[in-house]
Amino acid sequence: MLSPLSRTVVSAEASRRPADAAPHAPRFVAIGGGTGLPIVLDGLRQAAGVLTSDDRTDWLTAVVTVMDDGGSSGRLRESLGMLPPGDIRNCLAALVRTPSTLSSVLHYRLPSHNGLAGHAIGNLLLAALTSTEGDFAGAVRALGAQMDICGRVLPATLESVHLKARFDDGTEVLGETAITARRGRIRQLMLERAVSPAPEVIEAIAAADLIVVGPGSLYTSILPNLLVNDVAHGISRSAATKVYVANLMTQPGETDGYALGDHLRALREHTGLDLFDYVLVNRAPIPAAAVADYATDGARLVGLRDEAPYTDRARIVTADLVTVTSSGEIRHDPSALGFALVALAASCRRVGPGRVA
Repeated sequence: MLSPLSRTVVSAEASRRPADAAPHAPRFVAIGGGTGLPIVLDGLRQAAGVLTSDDRTDWLTAVVTVMDDGGSSGRLRESLGMLPPGDIRNCLAALVRTPSTLSSVLHYRLPSHNGLAGHAIGNLLLAALTSTEGDFAGAVRALGAQMDICGRVLPATLESVHLKARFDDGTEVLGETAITARRGRIRQLMLERAVSPAPEVIEAIAAADLIVVGPGSLYTSILPNLLVNDVAHGISRSAATKVYVANLMTQPGETDGYALGDHLRALREHTGLDLFDYVLVNRAPIPAAAVADYATDGARLVGLRDEAPYTDRARIVTADLVTVTSSGEIRHDPSALGFALVALAASCRRVGPGRVA
């Protein structure tokens, strides 16, 4: 049970108990990109046993940013005129039911002594399938079916578009890679032109029981999706419970010095909407040595500061969500995050959105 405190504590273990009977298994929509969205998908995949026992794929939909212009994705985007496949590839891999030879090679990058150096196999597969299937959406569906994923992955838009940022000093920069490299304080993020969402995106948002935004890079993984026409307003209109998963650390070059309140302010200012019912925040301590390692690159803990003005209708919910990988990376623990979201969804289904039992 979730307590009615203004700063609620959610136990992941609670979600492992059978939920009350419901007319259908809850439908989740997770929105983002980068490294954050695959963690959410991995966690919800692990929780699938308490959500659904059939083979439906519409219970979990990933809406993924496709504005990347760097690395293998950027090279394929420029040379083939396709949408950047990297974030899509990562989300497909996170939803694999049973590992296979195909899924195991998705992230393998070709060696540096040939013209395909640095390209991930999954990116090349999506490039080939875009040609054989006729479009990028068909390629994603086809690869997902071959991999037997337990959900569906949708590009936020099927139109090619770049990010544009205006910084505090008035400078405007075009392109995700250049924006991140600029390492200044962003005043406004924009798309270079208006684009429409992929056909199934708004439908999935409208049908959702729980919409999850984040974690992930605020200006290059989260906001790009919300700037696509109708996506933010679709979230606002949806009867679903809406959850923002707070980042653990700041992003050098994007959110230097940001507290939770700064993230929420940017989301509200860019969308013009107060979108969320809950803000899910890690409460577990993070080892000081790991935090110190991040500090050498300019990253800091995202503190709970100045969030009150931006949580008018949102309740802050806390849970033990963090893990430190063997290589020292501070990440949300997929299992803990997935089961915490399931617990929140189950509670809201009992008493209605915006309330907890």
